[in-house]
Amino acid sequence: IVAGYTLSNNGDVSGNHGYYDAWVVKLDGAGNIQWQRALGGEDLDVATAIATTTDGGYIVAGRTVSNDGDVSGNHGDFDAWVIKLDNAGTIQWQRALGGAAHDYAYAIATATDGGFIVAGYTDSNDGDVSGNHGANDAWVVKLDDAGNIQWQTELGGSEDE
Repeated sequence: IVAGYTLSNNGDVSGNHGYYDAWVVKLDGAGNIQWQRALGGEDLDVATAIATTTDGGYIVAGRTVSNDGDVSGNHGDFDAWVIKLDNAGTIQWQRALGGAAHDYAYAIATATDGGFIVAGYTDSNDGDVSGNHGANDAWVVKLDDAGNIQWQTELGGSEDE
C-alpha cells in the first residue's frame, strides 16, 4: 500500500476531485494495481503516511485545505487529515483535525488499543488544538478506533519545532 498525492485524472488515476488529491494505491506482490483511490475535495489534499489497521484496513494521514468532497469539518487553512479505509479502499470515516492556523500530520501508527497515534505540527491554539508554546509546535494526537480525539499535546518552545 502506498500513499501520496496526485493532480492527474487519467492513466492509473481516476476520481480526482480537483487540484491535488490524496492518492492511495494498493499493489499486489508483483506490483500490479489492485485498487486506487483519489481522496479529497476541490482544494489541496495530500497524504503523507499510511499504516495497516487491526481490522485489515488502512489509516491515512496528511493535510487538507478542502471542506467538500471527501473532506468535512475543516477548521480553516490547512488541517491535519486522517482517513480510515477498509481493505477495499472504501472510506469508513475521516477527520479534519486542527484550528485556524496550519496543522499538518506527517506520521500515523496503529496503537495497541486499536486506536491511532498521529504526529505532525501545528501553529494553532484553538479548535482541536491547545497548549501552543509559540510558532509551530510538534503535535501528537491520540484517536480512538472511530477517529475521536482521546488526547492531544503540543511540544516545543517559542520557535519552530
